[in-house]
Amino acid sequence: MNIMNRVRLYHALLAVLAIAAYLTGEINPAHAWLGYGVSAVIVLRLLWALGGARQVGLMRFYPNFEGLQLKGALTHPDVSRVLMLGIALSLLTVTGTGIAMDQGRAIGLSRAHAELAADAGSQPAAPRESYRGEDDEGEDEDAEEGEGGPLGEIHELAANLLLLFVGMHVAYLLLFKRPLAKFMLFLPRAKRKNPDAPTPPTST
Repeated sequence: MNIMNRVRLYHALLAVLAIAAYLTGEINPAHAWLGYGVSAVIVLRLLWALGGARQVGLMRFYPNFEGLQLKGALTHPDVSRVLMLGIALSLLTVTGTGIAMDQGRAIGLSRAHAELAADAGSQPAAPRESYRGEDDEGEDEDAEEGEGGPLGEIHELAANLLLLFVGMHVAYLLLFKRPLAKFMLFLPRAKRKNPDAPTPPTST
């Protein structure tokens, strides 16, 4: 499999996970699990970028408007880079704030940390038995404060910005980079007409 097909598969996996996380925003712990899935894909993508391949380098997200002119500005590569940068920053923000609010509860990290601390002989706080603390009213209050506090506001704002940038990115590709859009969406490419084919007769 060539590198562009691998990029396309990564793109599809990240898009599916991010969309599913957005749609399950009020459904926990599924929303948190999907968020951790998104973060894992991001980490793998960053490690992949360290491989040095030009097609996956992080410079693809860095716009450079040197030489930009009004004529042909809409089809300039850096327009797409600006949208990709907006997607990347929004995605990193929404993922980072989500992890900060969850603190590992959805995947059991907080409970594992408490058990390790207990084995070490310290006196940790009581482990969180479930995602929303079903047996502890205090845990419910902490979760609600986290979702309604500054982190929750930033998380929601970043999620909405992500949706906006993704929408603009898709619209831009469909309008100005349709062959690339079809490739990334696994759509068949238009067949090229054979210039040597005979011209069909026209009726008079």
